[in-house]
Amino acid sequence: WNGGNVLETFLKSVSRLRLTNVLVITLDDATESFCRGFAFEPAWSANSLRLELPVPTAQQGSRGANMISTLKYGLLRQALLMGFSILVVDLDLVWLKDPFNHLHRDADVEASTDGFTAGWAGGQIGSVHEPKMGWGAGGLYVQHFTLNVGCAFFRPTPRAIDLLRRVATRLAMASAWDQQVFNQEAFMLSHGAYNGSKVAVRVMDYMQWVNSKVFFFSERRAFFPGKPTPPEKLPVMVHMNYHPDKHKRMLCVWARYVEARHDACDGFPPGGT
Repeated sequence: WNGGNVLETFLKSVSRLRLTNVLVITLDDATESFCRGFAFEPAWSANSLRLELPVPTAQQGSRGANMISTLKYGLLRQALLMGFSILVVDLDLVWLKDPFNHLHRDADVEASTDGFTAGWAGGQIGSVHEPKMGWGAGGLYVQHFTLNVGCAFFRPTPRAIDLLRRVATRLAMASAWDQQVFNQEAFMLSHGAYNGSKVAVRVMDYMQWVNSKVFFFSERRAFFPGKPTPPEKLPVMVHMNYHPDKHKRMLCVWARYVEARHDACDGFPPGGT
């Protein structure tokens, strides 16, 4: 994917941490064969499950990544119905710590954010001002960035299960970007005939569950220039969701934190290529 095997680097980061409760859903024989033959750490193998999953007719013709993303909501719902909690992730991220040691597990959905400041990640109050209204000129509103379903933890609660049902149903009925639909269903308030999902949401710490805009741009001073990082200061992961040269940036994060080449990311610009 844009210059390298994203799956290989993802699996290396998983096997380095000796995570055993990992399952890769594969949709083609080549990917399944790669997972079965993967070897990086001794006595660790990539668990994979080969499935045939048709893309909903309504999503045919959209971007490839979007079509595949629409498939996960029905799978997630089935897993939750069996009583499992699931951390679902995209492949374009590098794990640096065991993620299961850094979950709060106190909400229906605990997810990473596309936000790139504390306010945009956790929420902030904004205001409008209409001078013609006189003393009633002001008004407040709440704003925050979307959750990123490329790294999200779901608990097997009735509201989480219903949220996934709602998203899967909408994606089966009309062409749409799954992440936009997910956030609409998670956050849209009940109004009129519309009954919202009412899920409880926790946003992951944006400086621990780091998206690539945070790493390379908005909080760049926290990570650049590269220098030795004590184990307790490592992020949980870095997710290349904002950048097209995904694998190159994944490799620089691996080199910086795992191979101790501390300046490996310093040459990358803040923006995309």
